[in-house]
Amino acid sequence: MAAHRDDESDATIHETPGVSGGYPCIGTTRIPVRTVAHLFAMTNKVDIVMNELPQLSREQIEDALAYYHAHPARVDEDIARNLATLATLRAR
Repeated sequence: MAAHRDDESDATIHETPGVSGGYPCIGTTRIPVRTVAHLFAMTNKVDIVMNELPQLSREQIEDALAYYHAHPARVDEDIARNLATLATLRAR
């Protein structure tokens, strides 16, 4: 398991082979950073993200957003991969 620690906000973000395609997740929750980034982009409010993902603390959500800010290409790659998979499934 690779834990990102380039700054303190990355301490709870992990990339684990076999979990969410190896893309960054929040701690041991298996919730991808892309999920938090997407919800925040839609609402621009941490409180709404907290309501949608009550199993996460405010600190975990803020860490995920900080990770996205520091590593947007990695998270955007995961978002694009998931959108392509969804398009493939819908085309069936």
